[in-house]
Amino acid sequence: MVGLRRNDLNQSSNRSEYSPGQINWRQGVLVILFALGISAIIFRLYDLQIVQHQMLSAQAKSAQLGLILVPAERGVIVDTHGFPLALSVESWDLYLDQTHWQENPTAAKSSAADLAHYLGTDIQEEHGVHKSHVQEWLIQWARDPNTSNSPVLKTLNLGQRSLIETKSLFGVRLLSRSQRIYPNKTFNSQVLGYVNNFGEALWGVELDYNLFLEGESGWALEEKNALGGTLGYTPSIGKKTIPGKDIRLTIDSEIQRLSQKHLVAGLKDYQALSGQIIVVDLSKNREGAIRSIAIAPELNYQDIDPQTGPSSIDRTINSVIASTYEPGSIFKPLTVAMALDLGVITTDTIYKDTGVLCFNSQCTGNSKIENWEGRTYGEVNVQEILKESINTGAAWIGTQLPSKDFYNYLDLYNIGHQTGIDLRGEVSGDLLSPESDSWQRISQATQSYGHGVRVTPIQAIMALTTFYTEGCLIEPFILESEERLKPLCERGHRVISAATAKTMQRLMQGVVENKSWHQAKVVGYSVAGKTGTAIRYDELTGTYAEDKMDATFVGFIPAQNPRLAILIRLTEPQKNNSLAGSTAAPMFSKLAKELMAYLRVPTEEPNQITRK
Repeated sequence: MVGLRRNDLNQSSNRSEYSPGQINWRQGVLVILFALGISAIIFRLYDLQIVQHQMLSAQAKSAQLGLILVPAERGVIVDTHGFPLALSVESWDLYLDQTHWQENPTAAKSSAADLAHYLGTDIQEEHGVHKSHVQEWLIQWARDPNTSNSPVLKTLNLGQRSLIETKSLFGVRLLSRSQRIYPNKTFNSQVLGYVNNFGEALWGVELDYNLFLEGESGWALEEKNALGGTLGYTPSIGKKTIPGKDIRLTIDSEIQRLSQKHLVAGLKDYQALSGQIIVVDLSKNREGAIRSIAIAPELNYQDIDPQTGPSSIDRTINSVIASTYEPGSIFKPLTVAMALDLGVITTDTIYKDTGVLCFNSQCTGNSKIENWEGRTYGEVNVQEILKESINTGAAWIGTQLPSKDFYNYLDLYNIGHQTGIDLRGEVSGDLLSPESDSWQRISQATQSYGHGVRVTPIQAIMALTTFYTEGCLIEPFILESEERLKPLCERGHRVISAATAKTMQRLMQGVVENKSWHQAKVVGYSVAGKTGTAIRYDELTGTYAEDKMDATFVGFIPAQNPRLAILIRLTEPQKNNSLAGSTAAPMFSKLAKELMAYLRVPTEEPNQITRK
């Protein structure tokens, strides 16, 4: 028998013994780990179901739904009478459903055969596929991932849409789109602009006022199956579109049509490279409204590829506001007006013309000014200087003004500045002033008759229109607005006195009416105006090309209370010695006669029209 020692008894009494509810350290660690795991799971569930709910829901929806951008209906551009110049019509794009066609080749083949039968010609023209191969080509199109999501045909009309929907073709769907159309297919294109098949505004009013016209796009959702195919093809709208705003222009479609007709005929008759016609309204409270801007060669909307746009970007330029030229003798009335306004001359002032005006003792080369064809006119007054278009006389008048005054007036005429027309792309022109190192005293003389200065056609006509707007230069405008109906000088600024303007009206009428042979005359109406024939400056060679001319006529009809101001410009006419008096002037006569008839302007009494 073994006896227990005292120390053994003491040791055994110090051992821990298990009791119910007591947890040892290992179990505690397990409990803590388990609690942490449960907490992590709860946190994750909270994160997924609460915090990330919207995002995950959207991701899940994105796998089931396809987002379709729905373009807004573009605003209509109308003329001054409300006639549509540019409008959008509903059309449809035709798509093939790749997933469905792959799932059911037999049904796909049947749909391809029907499409080839009903739309084979359109597919042939659009894609260059021989009509006998259209069916096979459609099947290949649907198989190819690079093309399967692209429309087979764009801008189907209502008849084509109805045909496709009636046939209920398998795996074929139509998506609505807005197609831009231009009822007047041959004019106004450089001004109106263009919207391609992608809804992009490329130039003109369409681009300038795109934010007003385009509206706000919406979006739609279409449900997909597990394989990505479309279920149903009828989108449920997520956000409705907001249509664009309409824009009313001051353009009169009939005046535009007549202007374009006469311009195209003039280019042909006189073998000119290009040309422009501007018609500006001068009736009460409508002064400055642009009734037509005709540009040739024409840019026909039917010749524009709806995918790639025009073949040459140069054809889209609105040359009335974006190209400059030396105006020639149409500038002479501006010089006369400023001299009259300052009192430097009167209408009775006599200038003795010797045919040459010299600016140094040698009087050679670039130091002298001569009249056209070397003519000498002797003693002439201001009316005769304008009527005979005497270069030396205009140069002499211009040099009677101090340079500071001369260029201050040109500044008031906006020469070298934009007119402020409500179209983008206007350039400022070019004016050599005394601040330039290349300026000479003869520069002021040549500028007095329209050489050595460059203007746009819109600058030229608006400067001369000052004589008919109480001596105030107003801004031309092409957008209709009630804000335009303000006093003339509040719509611009004063250039010359109203009295000087009245005198210039009489002088301008004398230019046309006091010449029995003047070709700008219109039977039944008095005409005021001025021709300008200028040698073209070749920017490539830096010299003037003696055989190339710009021919311009600016006319006002009826003369004393004009309804219209009209500018006609031809670039490099080859007939009639390239002279404005026998090219642009007769074009004015023909056009003005038709415009007076269209506007029903009463003919004047015979004693109101001076004929000599």
